[in-house]
Amino acid sequence: MHYNLFKSRNRAFLEEMTNRVDDMPEVYEAVNTMQNTAFKINTKVYQVANTIFGRGSTVGKLPSTEDTPLPPKPVDIATNAEARKQWKQKASIVHEYNATLKSKRLLISKLLGVAETYENEPEIYFPLQYDFRSRVYCVPMFLNYQGNDLAKSLLLFAQGKPLKTDEDLKSLAIHGANTYGEDKKPLEDRCKWVEDNEEAILASAQDPHNHYEFWAKADEPYQFLAFCFEWNDFKSSGQGDGDFVTHLPCYSDCTNSGLQIFSGMLRDETGGHATNLISTDKPQDVYQEVANKTLTLLNDMPDTVYKKMWLDYGINRKTTKKVTMCIVYGLTQYSCRAYIEEHLKEMEEDKIKKCPFPKLKDNSGIPSIGQATNYLSKLVWKAIGEVIVSAKEAMLWLQTVSRLVSANQLPVTWTTPTGFKVQMNYMEMKKQKVYTKMGESMITKQVNIQHETKKIDSRKVANSCSPCFIHSLDASMLQKAVCLASHNGIKSFSCIHDSFGVLAPDVEKMKACVRQSFVDIFDGHNVLEDFCKEISGQVAKKKRHLIPDLPKLRNLNIKGVLDSDYFCS
Repeated sequence: MHYNLFKSRNRAFLEEMTNRVDDMPEVYEAVNTMQNTAFKINTKVYQVANTIFGRGSTVGKLPSTEDTPLPPKPVDIATNAEARKQWKQKASIVHEYNATLKSKRLLISKLLGVAETYENEPEIYFPLQYDFRSRVYCVPMFLNYQGNDLAKSLLLFAQGKPLKTDEDLKSLAIHGANTYGEDKKPLEDRCKWVEDNEEAILASAQDPHNHYEFWAKADEPYQFLAFCFEWNDFKSSGQGDGDFVTHLPCYSDCTNSGLQIFSGMLRDETGGHATNLISTDKPQDVYQEVANKTLTLLNDMPDTVYKKMWLDYGINRKTTKKVTMCIVYGLTQYSCRAYIEEHLKEMEEDKIKKCPFPKLKDNSGIPSIGQATNYLSKLVWKAIGEVIVSAKEAMLWLQTVSRLVSANQLPVTWTTPTGFKVQMNYMEMKKQKVYTKMGESMITKQVNIQHETKKIDSRKVANSCSPCFIHSLDASMLQKAVCLASHNGIKSFSCIHDSFGVLAPDVEKMKACVRQSFVDIFDGHNVLEDFCKEISGQVAKKKRHLIPDLPKLRNLNIKGVLDSDYFCS
């Protein structure tokens, strides 16, 4: 099967990238190194998940195999227009939920089906593609190491390494604690958590179907179950020096890489501290900081039913995580509201906490979910603005400059630190009317069929410039880190943008490579200034004076990242 290394419909772009091989050796070396990683199916996890799904159980956040029944129809539905309207609204919500369930069931079914197909294969390889920002993605759908919790849990590295040192074992334990949800604790506390819960970990591995109450409550239940199996196998091996060979990918995640990049780019000490660019005794949690600020603002609000219900429900890092995570990617206040509503729904679907707000407005006096999230989103938005300052400055600057370029009907183009030529040219879309004949009459129906015009969409370019620029930089960081790690003896990689999966004996070496790649990109030069120099030539001469001054650099010592244990943990 043939596929292009660069995913694009722009033939000129593909040809240009093909001709730039010598200008971006790290781009090619990184993708070839990752594609050379051999995987195999984790048969133990597959058997457990397949059994649970086959039973129709929702253990481990699997979707229900049964649709939610429609609400009972009012007895007077035929004659009572208001009752009929309300029933249809409630039924529509159920239909939408069931459609989502169907999609989730199909995904799980496909995952397990592919796993069954390759269950006995000694080695599986995943071809990769770069998108226009140089972010790398697995080509195969459904089962791949960039998928959901179950997808990742179903894959092991085919080539393992022995656990020889206490440091190796510590890395494995930290991974286990991370997947359970203990990832905001100091590293030593994560190891202590595994020690304290070892009996339950071993029991889950030896009899997973009778210990759902432990492993299935994990943040990433099936990845945690995979850890339980690996820990049990290690303990059963006799724990001799190098007697046990591990195959489990252990992930180290950057602390909101978008904010880390903005903080590094602007030498922002405040943002750097919040995102673990500075060495500290315990990990900093920017999502919790935003949650704390939101609570402060909420407590200062006048007493209303909104305030009382949100305080009763509780505001924590999960409430603000996705909102804060996406702020650097052009988040709007409307999106902020949508993410909070999504959080409420996920908490209810996972049976963690019931949503106190009804889906639709009624006469009970209780705010609907739309009203409640609209109220809270304004406070979260304000909290983010107070916690994250420099990032917003850079976002505004990027939006302004990109708007000047697109006004000239040119694509926004820049070169990444690894030599990749990014070309961002979102085009305006035009809806098309489809004419169809039904019965004896000709009717016109407008459907959601769209096609690109030849005009650049300036609004979309401006809104997308910041996230695309950040993605191009975190992609460069990954490429540099993989190349450096490969030169230092690491051969198996499972990378998801800002999450780096390697074998436990390679974890500390990989983390050092990630930190070094960050320093290589940001120390000694200003990436925004480089961007400005390249982009100014794309702005019409008569408008170049409109390019705003670059945001001022603060005093963060970039090389301090090298000593930060929690930059990527």
